[in-house]
Amino acid sequence: MLVSTFEVLLKPQFPKIPGGFDVLTRTTVQGYFLTIANVNFFPVTVSVVLTIKFPINLDDPSERPTSFVDFINAVDISGQNIFPNDPQAVLVPEIVPQNNKARLTFTIPENATSLFVLQPDFIKQPELLKEANFEARGYVEIFLSSLSGSDTATLLVNPEQRGTFFKALDTEDPAAVALDQTTYNLPVSNGGVFKLSNA
Repeated sequence: MLVSTFEVLLKPQFPKIPGGFDVLTRTTVQGYFLTIANVNFFPVTVSVVLTIKFPINLDDPSERPTSFVDFINAVDISGQNIFPNDPQAVLVPEIVPQNNKARLTFTIPENATSLFVLQPDFIKQPELLKEANFEARGYVEIFLSSLSGSDTATLLVNPEQRGTFFKALDTEDPAAVALDQTTYNLPVSNGGVFKLSNA
């Protein structure tokens, strides 16, 4: 079932403007945050599927992402972030001709709420912060996994985009860093109530 679109960025806030207006521009790191509440009285195993159109710019080989390796994701199921070194947080590319789909499967305990996060992987690739040339858009689907103990489940789903702006990271002066944040909800069908079925 379709959830929402998404946009993951690590880019200048504004395009280059002639006339010395670069002083107005900050860099933004924008991630996708998907909150999923299991309103059932039994655990539910879900699969979140991402579809991305990877940019191809032959004039700029530094443009990212080139594959799912350029992203980092995390899942918070019980109040602690789980990263891909845990099997529940592994984003697995699907075998499709375009190589542009990946799946994450995890279990949400009964009456619990989980959070899935996708963002540019500037932790393993700190050069992304300097290049600031990362832009990816796509859409998200959610399915009831065949590993789930029930053939039907009701979930409450809320997708958001969250961004952090910064001017400079090589300073200890908070004013020079110029941090700021923004968040906004993405539109979702059925008021965010998803009735999933394996039938």
